[in-house]
Amino acid sequence: MYPLGLLHFPNHRPIIVAIAEPSLHLRSQPDHPSVPKPCWIKFPQKPFNIFLVHRGPDTKEREAALIYDYLRGSGYFPFLDVESLMPGEKIPDGIDEALWESKLGIIIFSPRFGESQHCLDELVKLIEMRKPLLPIFSDIEPSELRVAEYRMGRDTAGKVKEYTDALDEAKQVRGLRFQPSTG
Repeated sequence: MYPLGLLHFPNHRPIIVAIAEPSLHLRSQPDHPSVPKPCWIKFPQKPFNIFLVHRGPDTKEREAALIYDYLRGSGYFPFLDVESLMPGEKIPDGIDEALWESKLGIIIFSPRFGESQHCLDELVKLIEMRKPLLPIFSDIEPSELRVAEYRMGRDTAGKVKEYTDALDEAKQVRGLRFQPSTG
């Protein structure tokens, strides 16, 4: 295993790099053929301007990945947790920062979306921040969206109402349908 080091770039958080040789100084002879190059861990372009909300087990491999790749290829900087969080970064902090930076929320609704408190919390935050929303419906009709109260536990009546209100507001926005045959 390679030792780890930190690199600092202006306007970015420090990034972790694996260094091929412990005694290697990153500023010493970087183009010399005998000096091993560091193995870089990629870091996302910031600030994020689009926040993708999705239920990972339902949509991460297909819908979210395709939308993320399309947006990146079109010059946008979308936030997708698996692609955008840095190793060692606290997940809630990274998500909160991306929510604040984003100008648009794309919500990928799937049949089990209402079972995820994380997804519902992100939707509520986007609405509270008055970010424009673009719903994408995958294998579900807007009228079928529900909060899975049985998954929320006890003493969550207030949260269930907040989540239901957020879903109702998102249903009022004209969205798109994801077509699996065409992506």
